[in-house]
Amino acid sequence: MKLPYSLFALVLLVASCEPPDPYLYDATATIELKKDPCFGFCPVYSIKIDGKGNATYDGQKNVEKVGTWYQTLSPEETNDLFDAFENADFWQFENEYTAQVTDLPTTWVTFILDEKNKTIKDYYGAPEGLKKLELMVEAIVENEENWSQDVGE
Repeated sequence: MKLPYSLFALVLLVASCEPPDPYLYDATATIELKKDPCFGFCPVYSIKIDGKGNATYDGQKNVEKVGTWYQTLSPEETNDLFDAFENADFWQFENEYTAQVTDLPTTWVTFILDEKNKTIKDYYGAPEGLKKLELMVEAIVENEENWSQDVGE
């Protein structure tokens, strides 16, 4: 007689378990990339992505998407992006990369994770590791799929 009750209890326990969250980072984790203008036709925009894949893009000038756009990245894409920032040890990069060169756009990269928060100014001479991270974020911006001007679509 104990077997049916035990089986019933096991079924209830399994049924009440929620599947694990596929996102490895929480919504307070953030990656931001901002492109400032130059004297020419440099794209001017910003993008902010949180650890749950919520991306907000604000296109201002010399870009295909002008205005505010939204999308939710897949767990895999989000986790890969945040993992890349962690694995590159974003915290070890200098705070600023610049030189006496004129008319280049400035790229600002911010990474917030747990209690750590760092912003890097990249004007000229950033190391390859930082450039790779910037390119990963820029690829999300350039991908035309899944962007919407309405939240939640």
